[in-house]
Amino acid sequence: MVRLFFRKTRVTKLFIRKDEKPEMFLPSLRMILFIFRMFYAWPDEHLEKSALWWYRAKGVLFRVFFIYLSAATQLAYNFTVTSREELFAGMFVLLTQLVMILKMEFFYKNVSKIQQLIRRLNGKLYQSRNAEEDIPLARARKKSTIFWVLYFMFSDGLVTEWLVISLLLTTLIVPVWPGVDHTTPYWVVLMVILYQYVAIALNASFNISWDSLVAALLALTNAHLHRLQIQLLKVDANKRMITVSPIDGDTQSVPTKSDADVVYNELLQCIIFHQEVTGFLREVLTLFSGPMLSQLYCSVFILCITEFRLLTDVNTMADTMQAVMYLVCLVIQVVQYCYFGNEINYMAQKVHQATAFVNYPDMNIKTRKLLIAFQQITARGIKCSAKYIFTIELSMQTFVTIIKTSYSYLAVLRSMTD
Repeated sequence: MVRLFFRKTRVTKLFIRKDEKPEMFLPSLRMILFIFRMFYAWPDEHLEKSALWWYRAKGVLFRVFFIYLSAATQLAYNFTVTSREELFAGMFVLLTQLVMILKMEFFYKNVSKIQQLIRRLNGKLYQSRNAEEDIPLARARKKSTIFWVLYFMFSDGLVTEWLVISLLLTTLIVPVWPGVDHTTPYWVVLMVILYQYVAIALNASFNISWDSLVAALLALTNAHLHRLQIQLLKVDANKRMITVSPIDGDTQSVPTKSDADVVYNELLQCIIFHQEVTGFLREVLTLFSGPMLSQLYCSVFILCITEFRLLTDVNTMADTMQAVMYLVCLVIQVVQYCYFGNEINYMAQKVHQATAFVNYPDMNIKTRKLLIAFQQITARGIKCSAKYIFTIELSMQTFVTIIKTSYSYLAVLRSMTD
């Protein structure tokens, strides 16, 4: 029914692009895209074919030198360990690197689709129309930036701590490196330490940027659903009535045809905005579901290993700080998916509730039918889920389940090793 109404309305002008870029109202997005460009993973849309090929070739060389080589040395280290402590110390880093490589290759393969999603946020529908609608956008900016800053601070702080300890003890961050042993000159060891620091820092930066990009898109989706709720609450037929005085002297409000059309068009624009936002969310979830599922599943095991190491294998304050900082990074990585997904689920319910506050009795028949059709759509709600073979709902309940599951695995692991 709703589609029949849409065919009679011109809506293309609502998608006119502005010069304002989404990076300008989301500070974390500026840094995220800067890191992607540093990895040669964010080509300009106007690049010629030959220039694009060379740009991608530089990206491959960059990945091989800083990402794959670092992961290979970490894998080699895991095959040379002689104690349980060293094995678990290497495993939780290696698992993180492998998941990051999966996300990186996914990003390079789908970068054009991701760029289309970012450019889509330049449409006129996504621009705030008044100060009241600025509030949810400002809230999304604040929350996504807080998550990004905390994630970046703990992650880079951990890598920097590894560097400081390696320089003080003159040991490699990853102890295995071809041709480096106790007879190697100091300056060579120093160069290898600096390379390992840069490589691990780049690994962490891309991982942070990937996760923060998904979180930022979910945060903006929630903000625009909040804007939709505000717009629905302003669709009021009473404001567009004319007062007439019958012969008996009693006054009553009667809608004119033009005023009824204004109410109808306002409601129709809200429905169009709802379909645009839900379509945007659907594309985000369809595109990123595979890597998100991998991250959520692997997080259970990585959390378990990190907790086990924190409880059994730490002997010094430095080891404790490293394990705690790594654990905090993992929690932030998982909780931002679940938090913003939970916010979207909740805001979708608020949008449905807002349709009940629209003045139904004073609408004409055509507008009433449109409102009823919209209420039937919003009553279904929005399930923000990562779906790829399996389905995981992005909610705080899922986050609690991940923590509980990792703790259960931890209990089993401790019983096996005691």
